[in-house]
Amino acid sequence: MFIAEAEALHGREDSGTGELSRHRTLALFTESIVSLMSGTTFPAAMIDLLSLMGQTFPQAGPAVYITMTGSQSQAYSVLDGAGGGFAEARRILGNHSFSYTPVKVGGHPPLLMDRLDLPLMETAGARVVLSINSGIHDNIFSEWVKILTPAVGKLINHEILLHLAYRDGLTGLLNYRAFEEMIRAELDRAKRYATTFSVMMADIDWFKKINDGFGHQIGDLVLKALADRLNRCVRKSDRVFRYGGEEFAVLLPHTVIGKARNLAERLRCMIEKTEFVAGLHITLSIGISEYRNGLSHSDLIKQADKGLYLAKERGRNRVEVLKGGS
Repeated sequence: MFIAEAEALHGREDSGTGELSRHRTLALFTESIVSLMSGTTFPAAMIDLLSLMGQTFPQAGPAVYITMTGSQSQAYSVLDGAGGGFAEARRILGNHSFSYTPVKVGGHPPLLMDRLDLPLMETAGARVVLSINSGIHDNIFSEWVKILTPAVGKLINHEILLHLAYRDGLTGLLNYRAFEEMIRAELDRAKRYATTFSVMMADIDWFKKINDGFGHQIGDLVLKALADRLNRCVRKSDRVFRYGGEEFAVLLPHTVIGKARNLAERLRCMIEKTEFVAGLHITLSIGISEYRNGLSHSDLIKQADKGLYLAKERGRNRVEVLKGGS
């Protein structure tokens, strides 16, 4: 359907532009639609789209910014983050927390110039903006947007449905299913760009006593309050998950084990000092692992779980770290 629309649109193109130019432009638009609709995941589709745009118009410096209700905002950009990419993302996304995915297209990243913002979608639940360096390619991008809009809308609506499937109903945190997918994606990024990341597994100490002594309703309120505090105390780039029951996981991108431990200690101390519902005080036991070459995502989870087990075994309300092949 989208390809037919592209053909119809460019069938009306002024014949003065030349048949070759018209066919090249149509081929470009068609390729972008095929790329979007055949992507294995939403991030993969966005990366493929930005790669195509960046390779075809290297000076355009394209970036796509996405905001969805109840989900963290996303930025996909061929711009260098430190060279203006992060600032541009904040310009579009405001003060909301966002993930930034750099898209490499070969050579040096384009310089940031005067930007042209082209809305791809604007609804109550989602906003998608394509931003480019303004130039002689503006008209082509404006036409491109007309073709991309229905395809992007279809992808976003699908993503919203997936978002509901990836959220824990009680706490609103990302769930176990989301953790499994995101840790795999983080592992792929670490391998591709020779970076590292850490995984934190945290469990409420003696939580059964809260449920038995105060009832499951109070237990649920404790879980919700803890989820909120964890979310507010980690960094914008970190992800908090309800792994199951009273156990939580935290994914820490670009974080070495020492910094992960410092963050875990701050979280542990903060929770220990917090008064929860009904005057309750709780503590956390935390295990941490760090990605090293050769480790799989399941290795990382097992190591963090071993650290959590050690923290419980050694008295609870403590942090234990497992490195490498420990």
